[in-house]
Amino acid sequence: MVNACLKSFKHDGSSHRLWSFLYFIKEDHEYYYLCAYRAKVIEEDGREWRAPEGALYILSKKHFFNVIVMFKKDNEIEYYVNLASPSKRINENEYAFIDYDLDLKRSSNKQVKELDWGEYGSNSKKYSYSKELKFVIESTLKELKEAILKEEPPFND
Repeated sequence: MVNACLKSFKHDGSSHRLWSFLYFIKEDHEYYYLCAYRAKVIEEDGREWRAPEGALYILSKKHFFNVIVMFKKDNEIEYYVNLASPSKRINENEYAFIDYDLDLKRSSNKQVKELDWGEYGSNSKKYSYSKELKFVIESTLKELKEAILKEEPPFND
């Protein structure tokens, strides 16, 4: 497996977050697949932390989202979904996307929460998200929430 990293940016191109100690698994026509055991995460302010568990990163090449499948203790699985630009491979070991603030989280008890509407509202003004971009983000959120509730791929444990 090849050591890789994942970078997220804000709409203006500024750095947001970096995940390192990831490993490339494979890609197909729709997704890149990376994995990590306790990935190292570096925030834009320099703060560092480690993910508490192993995870699978499913990065959409075509759609405005990516998924972190978190493997919790007792074989429980949680999903964290970033509403984000389609992911790009920058080079052999680097992947990137633009984070659009809104997130979904499905806990191991199958409850789905929408997260960060306040951040999305303030950043949509700060970065001047277009009406078209906001439509894509918000409609993608609704579609993903439905897919999670129906346990459609990639949300089917």
